[in-house]
Amino acid sequence: MADLLKQKWDSFCDELKTAGDIISEQVNLSETDKTEGYRYLLRLLRLSLEMNFEHSNSMHPSFYNLSHETAKIGADNPDNIYLNANINGSESYEIAGNIGEVEYLSFGLKENRYSIDGKMRSLGELDMSEMDIDEIGNFKLVLGPNSNSRNYLNLPKDTNMIIVRQTYTDRFNQKHASMNIKKLGNIDIPPLLNIQELEFHLDNSIAFVKGTANTFLNWVKDFEKNHKNSLPLGDQAFFQAAGGDPKIFYLHGYYEFNSDEYMEINTPIPDCDYWNFQLENYWMESLDYRHYPIHLNSKSATIDNHDLKIIVTHHPINIKNNLITEGRKNGAMLLRWIGADSCPIPDVKIKKLDTLESI
Repeated sequence: MADLLKQKWDSFCDELKTAGDIISEQVNLSETDKTEGYRYLLRLLRLSLEMNFEHSNSMHPSFYNLSHETAKIGADNPDNIYLNANINGSESYEIAGNIGEVEYLSFGLKENRYSIDGKMRSLGELDMSEMDIDEIGNFKLVLGPNSNSRNYLNLPKDTNMIIVRQTYTDRFNQKHASMNIKKLGNIDIPPLLNIQELEFHLDNSIAFVKGTANTFLNWVKDFEKNHKNSLPLGDQAFFQAAGGDPKIFYLHGYYEFNSDEYMEINTPIPDCDYWNFQLENYWMESLDYRHYPIHLNSKSATIDNHDLKIIVTHHPINIKNNLITEGRKNGAMLLRWIGADSCPIPDVKIKKLDTLESI
């Protein structure tokens, strides 16, 4: 048995080594892009091990963060707190909690296939505007068979995950939502970890790392080719097939400009529930919003009569709505409109930095 366990472990370590090929095989990347690429794989591994080992039991579900301040996936939103739970479409569950001071709260049932084909198919969506919530913010949501309750999501058999998106315009100062999930009906004591389960979780963990990295690498290559220094609408069905919220317009782009240049983004703001704009690195990780101005929303931006102008530079300057790339010359970017009545396409221009004084 000891030899078999060692074989499983060695196989996992060998597969982890080959994951590095995703980075090393890329040509024409800067040293920064490649270095951050290897860090990205380590971050994905942390998330994957948490998902597959610590929160994998759908009979005893629990919420975890599959994207957060120091481990990020697919243009994660700096204004969001993401909660994920692994569930079984053949069972029933209850989520109970309080909305706190959240400004947008949504629940999405998913078939998580990142480790297979990079997709996360939506199987049902509900947000707080469609729910009954009491006067102090408490709610209960049932996932399962048909119900007459407004706070209900039918649970298709293919469901293996629920994603909760909490969105704030001042995330670090607002009171966060709180919630727990439990399985309804009989609950058995889970069996002890065995060799087969260990192998299953190790295989799924490395497959998630490779599948996720390859998925968003393909995205950013497309954005670099077709969305450079622009924020077009893009194929919304494609973005939502990877786990996006159907109430959100996602305008993905790719920026690239020199140290003597800056990027100016102009757009009207539609009537919407929420919007934000963010900068990312080559691997579609949001930049370090803990320490630097890398994103804006309706509360943090200065808006002139429903018109927004964003000035993106490599380093900070004293001008309103200035975001910085932290010194990198390239990366991805994203504008979101949530619940918008229209989807304006921003005007994006690269200009010389020495002309900025006249603006």
